Amino acid sequence: MNDQRSDRLRKARELAGYASASDAARVFGWGEAGYRHHENGTRGFSLDAAKKYARAFRVKPGWLLGMEGIDSADLVANNTILALIVGGTVAAGVWREAQEVFDKFVIDAPAPVQDSERFGLVVEGYSMDLFYEPGTILDCISVYANGIEPEAGDHVIVERVKPDGLRERTVKELAVRNGKNYLVPRSSRPEFQSEIELGSPSLAAASWDGEIRVLGFVVSSISPRALRLLDRLGKVRQITS
Repeated sequence: MNDQRSDRLRKARELAGYASASDAARVFGWGEAGYRHHENGTRGFSLDAAKKYARAFRVKPGWLLGMEGIDSADLVANNTILALIVGGTVAAGVWREAQEVFDKFVIDAPAPVQDSERFGLVVEGYSMDLFYEPGTILDCISVYANGIEPEAGDHVIVERVKPDGLRERTVKELAVRNGKNYLVPRSSRPEFQSEIELGSPSLAAASWDGEIRVLGFVVSSISPRALRLLDRLGKVRQITS
């Protein structure tokens, strides 16, 4: 019975969009060791725990406990809402330290790209305001997730690691000219028009002030107005760090 429950718990977690047991435990503030025991089947879990996990993963607690006749096909069909974890900010202006948001939150929204490492960032600044006003949520996937290289026209999340270890992030549009890559702002403001040269097509360039590398693609965005509406609809949840 524990094996069936643990298999269902793992399946529910994966369908909810959490890549690992540790990711889910961290987001919801559960003890990681205890949750791993439940998902691995080395320790059973109670009805109260099933209710807690069911609320988090948007399934029925009875299904987790093996009490209801719902097969996996029904679960996949009915559990189409996935979670976007918004856990940091990204500058759309100058380089800015990659700070984590203290009050992380989750948006219940379908993933634009399935089976990819997904993360959300809050835009700060105006260098991309023709596309993303400040406060916009960027729905991103890891550049390493699908084995594809960034191309001209992609909107990318870029990180600079300075010699002192400081990490900074920005979001820009990628341009390629004469074999070199450039980060291009798309701003309505004249003070945000300077390009940043990345250098070779490897998309990782060392310079006097550190290494620059592309971390992810922006695949969709949620405007501040849409975010407020989603919040009113109960689709935004605060989570424990």
